[in-house]
Amino acid sequence: MKLRAKKKEGKNLATEIIDMAKRKLWRCRVALIISLAGNIIQAAVLIFR
Repeated sequence: MKLRAKKKEGKNLATEIIDMAKRKLWRCRVALIISLAGNIIQAAVLIFR
């Protein structure tokens, strides 16, 4: 796990790890939303066929 260089002097290791986890969570949320939208579209196609 690579950590980015400290941007601010007051930023400690725990804050850096939390920020990295938040960035990864955003990617997961976006992927889940896209997947959910695809599933809804697929279900609509099957229902209205």
